[in-house]
Amino acid sequence: MMHRFVILGCIALGGGFGALSQDGVMALMHGVLGLPSFVALSIVNVSGSLLIGFVFARLEGTMNRSGASRLTDLPHADRLHDRPWWPDGDPTLPAVDVLRFKSSLQIASAFLITGFLGAYTTFSAFCLLTVQLLERGEVVNALISVIGSISLGLAAVWAGVHVGCRSSLRN
Repeated sequence: MMHRFVILGCIALGGGFGALSQDGVMALMHGVLGLPSFVALSIVNVSGSLLIGFVFARLEGTMNRSGASRLTDLPHADRLHDRPWWPDGDPTLPAVDVLRFKSSLQIASAFLITGFLGAYTTFSAFCLLTVQLLERGEVVNALISVIGSISLGLAAVWAGVHVGCRSSLRN
C-alpha cells in the first residue's frame, strides 16, 4: 500500500513540474519569440514525444532486469543479447536487488513518463487549439498543426526510442 502512495506522489510531483515546463516553453515560444500558439504547442508536443521515446527506452534498457522488457519487440533488442541479464533476467542478482530494480523502474517511470511528460505534452490542449483554429476559419493552419504535430511527434518518439536504446547499450 505504501508503494502505491509513493508512485502516486511521483506522478503528482512529476506532473507539476511537467505542467510548469509546458507553460514555460509555451511562454518562451509564443510570448518571447512571437511564434504562433499552434507552432509553440507543436514544439512542446514534438519535444515531449522525443523525450518520452528516449526516457522509455533508456529506463527499460538499463533498469528492467526482470527479463520481461518492453523493448523485446524493437529493432535494438537483438543488440541487448550480449548482456548477461537479457532476455531472461539477471540470474546473479539476489531477489532483493531484482525487486529494487523493479521498484526503481516503476518510480522513475511514474515521475518522468506518466507525471512529467504526461503533463508536459497535453493532447487536450492540442485538440482545443486545433478546434479554435478551425472555428476562426484557419483551416490551413489547423491542417499544418495536426499533420505536423502527429507526423513529427511519431518521428520524434521513434528517434527517442532508438537513441534511448543505443544509449542504454553503452552501459
